[in-house]
Amino acid sequence: MKKKDIRPGDKVRFLNDVGGGEVTRIDGKVVYVIDEIGFEVPVPVSEVVVVERKAEDNRPQVETTAPDTVSNDNSTISHPESSEEELPYIDPRHDDFNPRFYLAFTPTNPGDNEQKVDFYLVNDSNFYCFYLITETGENGLAQELFSGAIHPNTKEFIQAFSAANMDVNWHVQLILFRKDKPFRLFEPVNELIKIRANKFFRDNAFKSNDFFDRKAVLISVIKNELERRLESLSKKETQQIIKEKEAKTEKTVSSKKQKRPDIIEVDLHIHELLDDTRGLSNSEMLKIQLDKFHEVMEEYQKIKGQKIVFIHGVGNGTLKHEIRRQLNTRYKKHSFQDASFREYGYGATLVII
Repeated sequence: MKKKDIRPGDKVRFLNDVGGGEVTRIDGKVVYVIDEIGFEVPVPVSEVVVVERKAEDNRPQVETTAPDTVSNDNSTISHPESSEEELPYIDPRHDDFNPRFYLAFTPTNPGDNEQKVDFYLVNDSNFYCFYLITETGENGLAQELFSGAIHPNTKEFIQAFSAANMDVNWHVQLILFRKDKPFRLFEPVNELIKIRANKFFRDNAFKSNDFFDRKAVLISVIKNELERRLESLSKKETQQIIKEKEAKTEKTVSSKKQKRPDIIEVDLHIHELLDDTRGLSNSEMLKIQLDKFHEVMEEYQKIKGQKIVFIHGVGNGTLKHEIRRQLNTRYKKHSFQDASFREYGYGATLVII
């Protein structure tokens, strides 16, 4: 098919994928389609068919020419040469504080001996994004792999790979900005993403998601606000906190007459340690709880006779098991036992320094 007359507002169906949607804009040989879930998807004109025309109006018809063949390498994004750029789709459900950006991989031939994956970038935010993906060469210098710009709330096909060759370490750099209104500046994102080939061969590696009609592996590139806050704390304030704790411990040890509570209670339930746990995995929450446990043990381990009750709850026992393991190894010179059943049930451990 050499030519298609497609206009913004036309309803189209995807030829090589499930679904379709409404055309929002046309960029050369690429049409942008809002799909059923409100995501703007770039598709070659040769891979869509018009199923419903927009009602006739007085606007001039936009004519696009389809290529005889379509290259799978779409690593750079062309921009309209027209002086009037089509406005991107702005999702009112998104805020400006937690933009999300993913590397996405979908299987192209499940069950074949040579597993292949399609690589996409997913910009799940109301921000435009400049991206640069590099790998480090033998000389220690960065080698550009993919670069370009991606519109808000869009996914962009980049390239197909053999899954067996995906043992890679990619540096991903992003710059986010808005064109439609003033915005709060973000620090440029610079993340090292380690991808291992065996990930694509595990059972249930590809999961259902909000961005594709088929299952995918999604790798998050941008940390959410809570993760950034915790990272900022660890970088900027950890040393100061350590100094304050050391000074406090020295003061306590040197003052033998100083009164201290007979029993110190430390509640390790995650909602007592953080106001907001959205975006944190179970392993990340467990690490925060154990960091608090170690912090308290380091603070009081020189105060002989001090009793500390760590309230960990019953749950599935993961936190309790890890605390007991640490007490049997790292802190084995201190004694411990189940805390008072009457006061805490089975959900607490008493440590005696």
